[in-house]
Amino acid sequence: MRQLPRVDPGQVWFVDFRVRGREQGKDRPALVVSSRFHLDLTMGQLVFVLPLTSVERAGWVHRVHVASGGGWVVTEQIRTVSVERFRRYAPEIRLSTAELSEMRHVLTQMLIV
Repeated sequence: MRQLPRVDPGQVWFVDFRVRGREQGKDRPALVVSSRFHLDLTMGQLVFVLPLTSVERAGWVHRVHVASGGGWVVTEQIRTVSVERFRRYAPEIRLSTAELSEMRHVLTQMLIV
């Protein structure tokens, strides 16, 4: 049994998004959007994440550009995943304070808060 990694809000990790059967899935970067409260509540076992993509979609104003990763945060695909799906920490992909703020703003607009 492998030791589970310590995950912190705002980090980017490569996550195994494989699904069942013939559905497409792969390891891809994902932004941790769980709060410290949520991570502590689930003992670090369940994590809210937003996948990142390198595909730009013109006119999709709800996606947040990540300069250091050359991609976009897919804010419309929030997922809860087991930390066992986390493959490796990606410190080379880091959201700036402004990018994190924009992502929070978009999520606030999309969710009932």
